[in-house]
Amino acid sequence: MGVVRDELLVRGDRGSRRLTVLFDSGSSRSLIKGDLAVELYTPKKLLIPRVFMVADGDRVTCDLLCDLVVEIGGREVGVEAFLVDRLPVPMIFGALDMVAYRIKLDLARRTLDLSEFTGSMLSV
Repeated sequence: MGVVRDELLVRGDRGSRRLTVLFDSGSSRSLIKGDLAVELYTPKKLLIPRVFMVADGDRVTCDLLCDLVVEIGGREVGVEAFLVDRLPVPMIFGALDMVAYRIKLDLARRTLDLSEFTGSMLSV
């Protein structure tokens, strides 16, 4: 499990903003703080709420989702992020999205390894 922080441009239907994004291989899904999400995007209500287990053992229930654009390595990628109020950073880019876009973590350098990143989603 590892994490890398990066400052990236994140865009939604309401606006865009540079955010600290935590690429976290321990988080399966991408998440965004709720108050920040509504500044960037008009959240979509999920048909049924999703319940996630977080690192400290708490359960978090999400009933809203944002379809966001994140600029990585000069390319734009689409990410569906669940709205969560208690996050250590504005946005978490989860492992499933990292796998889909072939983004790896270079933990020794604390940077993203974009050697296989094409900007296109891998069908998984």
